[in-house]
Amino acid sequence: MADRLAERIPALCDASGALPPQERLAQELGVSRTLLREAVSQLVARGVVDVRTKVGSRIVDERMWQLVDRHVVGWRLARATDPAFAADIAQIRRVLEPIAAADAARHASPQQRARITIVSATRLAARTHVEYASARRELHVALLAASPNQFLQQLTCLVPPVDPDLAPNAVAPEIMEGERRAVVLLETAIRHADAGVAREGIERLNIFDLPREGGRFDA
Repeated sequence: MADRLAERIPALCDASGALPPQERLAQELGVSRTLLREAVSQLVARGVVDVRTKVGSRIVDERMWQLVDRHVVGWRLARATDPAFAADIAQIRRVLEPIAAADAARHASPQQRARITIVSATRLAARTHVEYASARRELHVALLAASPNQFLQQLTCLVPPVDPDLAPNAVAPEIMEGERRAVVLLETAIRHADAGVAREGIERLNIFDLPREGGRFDA
């Protein structure tokens, strides 16, 4: 019932996106306040409804709704108890990130292209392991975010966070020549709006960045 209610509630907002007070909303839907609160909680957890004290409930812009539950993905990755889960994510990323890179080359804004250029340079010049890992992660996030495809934009949650156990002063790993060439190829393609080469660049880079046998992500 809560699921069915959650489907109906967004249609009850006014032109500004505001929902009626919960007491009135429960009356209109013919349900108890308890059941309504459960349905609204589901919507809040998925980024569909924003609830604020003294302001009320409001429907969030549809483009911000969570198409993929980033909280669940984050919890699963943080637990690191299921190597198959990381391997499954890697499989999805291998297929979809080349599409995102091609999209970014064609459609990214000047600010998005600049972001990719900066994180690429940071990755190649990183002095500490944390700086390198952060820039590596940010490059993939920036590519997905630069795609106009709303689903790809939300797949940034599939890029694992930086390992919190990395020593802050540990020296950055030595960058292999193949990795360096892939970063340069990708960044140049994005800067020059070359979709085909951007696709090739991320495919080469993911040889280094996605987990190897056993589903482990290298730091």
